[in-house]
Amino acid sequence: MTKRTLAGVLLAVAVVSGCASFIDNPYFAVKESGLNWVSIRHYNYRVKPIQRVAVRMDGNGIVTVREGSSLLVTNPFAANHNDPNWNDVVESRITLPREEINRIFQMLVDQGLFEDRRKGDSINTNEAIFVSANIQSKTCGSEDDVFGSDPNLAEHLKNVMLMFYHPQPKRRR
Repeated sequence: MTKRTLAGVLLAVAVVSGCASFIDNPYFAVKESGLNWVSIRHYNYRVKPIQRVAVRMDGNGIVTVREGSSLLVTNPFAANHNDPNWNDVVESRITLPREEINRIFQMLVDQGLFEDRRKGDSINTNEAIFVSANIQSKTCGSEDDVFGSDPNLAEHLKNVMLMFYHPQPKRRR
């Protein structure tokens, strides 16, 4: 009888410990992969037309930075080609070592990138920041301004964006 009880307890422990992998932990160690990516979209509402910046970091080390007032900056599938700002888009690419990108991904995960966020009122009405990511098959995407749901993460995202985007004063015509 005690052998049966012991076997039952061991089986229960094995099942429960096996189920622990189903619990989605938002904090994890990021492994290097070319399939990992993070996309940060920043909108500056202080100026007209709205200035947009998009930074996409891929796990293979390629960082793509787009800036301008065109809808194409944050939406490459935009279709309103009659928009007066349609051609205001500049794109640049930077290649970094995979280890450097992986450190940035790890920092964002440690700051709560994959935590569930509750919608809140944006505390910053002059700018908005949104993020989408896929790291080790864990995905996230913000439909709402991250400044409203997680101001600390929003500041980290803005700092990461500024690592690659260096605003230049516009020339007056």
